[in-house]
Amino acid sequence: MPGERPDGLAGTLLAGRYRISGLLGRGGMATVYRAADETLGREVAVKVFATDSADPGEVERQEGEVRMLAGLSHPGLVTLFDVGDDVVADRVLAFIVMEIVDGTTLADRMKQGPLPGPEVARIGGILADALGYIHRRGVVHRDVKPANVLLARPEEDDEPAAAKLTDFGIARLVDGTRLTSTGSIVGTVSYLSPEQALGEEVGAPTDVYALGLVLLECLTGRRTFPGTAAESTMARVVRDPEIPARLGTAWVDLLGRMTRRDPATRPTAREVAAELRTGRAPASAVDDPTVTSTRVMP
Repeated sequence: MPGERPDGLAGTLLAGRYRISGLLGRGGMATVYRAADETLGREVAVKVFATDSADPGEVERQEGEVRMLAGLSHPGLVTLFDVGDDVVADRVLAFIVMEIVDGTTLADRMKQGPLPGPEVARIGGILADALGYIHRRGVVHRDVKPANVLLARPEEDDEPAAAKLTDFGIARLVDGTRLTSTGSIVGTVSYLSPEQALGEEVGAPTDVYALGLVLLECLTGRRTFPGTAAESTMARVVRDPEIPARLGTAWVDLLGRMTRRDPATRPTAREVAAELRTGRAPASAVDDPTVTSTRVMP
């Protein structure tokens, strides 16, 4: 996560337990802080949502759903520890407490250019396995994107960074709708699935599509559907992503299946994970434009 910065909540004790020490990051709807869990004596990340009202029924419903998410445990997921709310300076603050991951995001790593094929296959395998895990438990992420993938700093220099998916289910807290709602668009425009763009029902295939776009961007260094928000949103409804042949037949095949417009025809996240884990990735799918037949997986 980024380094700490000063913030007005520094020193605040939330729920009599979590002492805010600094600001880690800020988004449009929430702010993430580094904090100390004074009950268990450990560092945590606290994501705070400012709410306009304190409807007891709504708060209870949200807390129950996030506690369900907190029961998930997988090495490819940032662990949720707790959920609660508190009143600070006459503001109702709803918050979730998460495992703190020191490192960077996949989005920051991608600013350095395309990633090597084997690294994309390794990260993709971890993320697909994590998605398969939550899908089997009835949870849909709905906002898989590079900024929601944390690359933990390895303990040894020669070790690869561990990839962890974060913010799964958080859209449920923000917009007050269910994980498989219809009629509203939830997610980041660049990685929306066609069904999200159309406001249709979403499910596990939605996450598979988004992961496909993330992996494709990792390999090429380019957004798949550029343009304005409206242009990008509608482009995926009317056409399939362009997957360069130079990536190799295996990448073209897998990414093509992951990003089919019909969600019923996409592979499951578990199937994607198996292909990425058991196959052989090219030494560099991007740097060598002559690579056309090396398979990433069988």
